[in-house]
Amino acid sequence: MSGPAPATLGPEPIACGTVAVLAALRREIATLEASMTISRRCSTGGFRASVGRLDGTEVIVACTGDGRENAARGAQALLDRFPVGRLIVVGVAGGLSPKLRIGSLLVAREVVEDGRSVPAPDAGWLQRARRDTGATPAIFVSTRNMLCTPHDKADAYSSLAGGPVAAVDLETASYARAASLRGLPYVALRAISDTAEESLPLDFNTLRDRTGAVDSRRVALRALTRPRLLPSLWDWRRRVSFCSEKLARAVQTLLAGGTP
Repeated sequence: MSGPAPATLGPEPIACGTVAVLAALRREIATLEASMTISRRCSTGGFRASVGRLDGTEVIVACTGDGRENAARGAQALLDRFPVGRLIVVGVAGGLSPKLRIGSLLVAREVVEDGRSVPAPDAGWLQRARRDTGATPAIFVSTRNMLCTPHDKADAYSSLAGGPVAAVDLETASYARAASLRGLPYVALRAISDTAEESLPLDFNTLRDRTGAVDSRRVALRALTRPRLLPSLWDWRRRVSFCSEKLARAVQTLLAGGTP
């Protein structure tokens, strides 16, 4: 779960207005990447991207590394480097609403960070996602730390008036601000990887590196010292893969409809 690798290839021109699909972790976009015809890959200190075509549409599919700071830095680097016209945010999320189940597909109608709304998703993209992908409109709550227990999730949910459909993640607000600074329309799609009633396999907040990303080496070491954690960690990975598949289908459906 660490950040992107050092730089490898230099920039190449792409069509102005290309759609970028942005996630924190590569495993969240793995299925989508596998569906692309990739013309080149680009890796910098801020993001790792695949450039190519998806069902005839030119796209950039990229990951920034997890956490608020990595997301902000990576999104800025990506949008500085490529002439992106629209942004689709994807990834997994934790359920805050009690009725959400594993794999539930959500689209952000509002994004909240530190109790305040950030720039809103594009209304046309939101309507398209609701109609074409069947995603449920929800509030996405972006937090600095992962909410690892039902108690943490319940506390976050209690701050939202009216009992709305809601989910929690770390990065959507950072991506939304990066898009807004450039006047880019965006939409955010997330699939639920853990429900409001579940705890995560580990307190991943204690396993971060100096960039704020969860360090996969520390996770592996913790698992080796506590073998009983292995089944739940493998289940977690399977859930993320399942969500990646749902997100890939949703993005392909969204792009097939053209520009809103």
